[in-house]
Amino acid sequence: MELSRRNFVLGGVSLSGALLAGCQTAPSSGKQAELTYSHLPSYQLLVSEIVIEQAYVSPGQSPNVEHLFNKTPAEVAERWAQDRLQAMGNDGVLNFIIKNASVTETKLERQTGITGLVTYDQSERYDGVIEIEMQVRDGRGYKDAQVFARAERSKTVPENLTLREREKVWFKITEDLMIEIDRQLQQGIAKHLSSFVM
Repeated sequence: MELSRRNFVLGGVSLSGALLAGCQTAPSSGKQAELTYSHLPSYQLLVSEIVIEQAYVSPGQSPNVEHLFNKTPAEVAERWAQDRLQAMGNDGVLNFIIKNASVTETKLERQTGITGLVTYDQSERYDGVIEIEMQVRDGRGYKDAQVFARAERSKTVPENLTLREREKVWFKITEDLMIEIDRQLQQGIAKHLSSFVM
């Protein structure tokens, strides 16, 4: 699968590559806060370039639903890299690879008969996964170090949920996934990339 690449370099930011495309986004029923990470300390890395690779391409159809989000998990993961990683060196590249950023919807069995008429069942379960790999490669392209992070979150919702309430659930899933990704990446950087951090 060909990767969509987006490059940015400190001091002369140049973006290349397209945003996630090909998926139709449902109209939002209200505004949401944007997940950003510029309020957190940045990592000043001894590499000349940071390359974000969107290896995950949403199928844009059921059972996947991430393409319906106001901001997809892939976009939020990319924002993390843009906000927290800075290239401050003269050589080498850090590849930030978004390997998975999916959320799927599973229909749940509902009660039938009189009971089903008078109760609200949990009707869907949302399962989210984000997988990130960070690689540091030297000027010849050889891998010097790498870090992996994977987060999973699930949430069931009742059948009477409004669109706005559903969007809040999606937002919370993305937020919780990224909290765990942030935690794992911080640990991984401290353990495996400490020699590249200024």
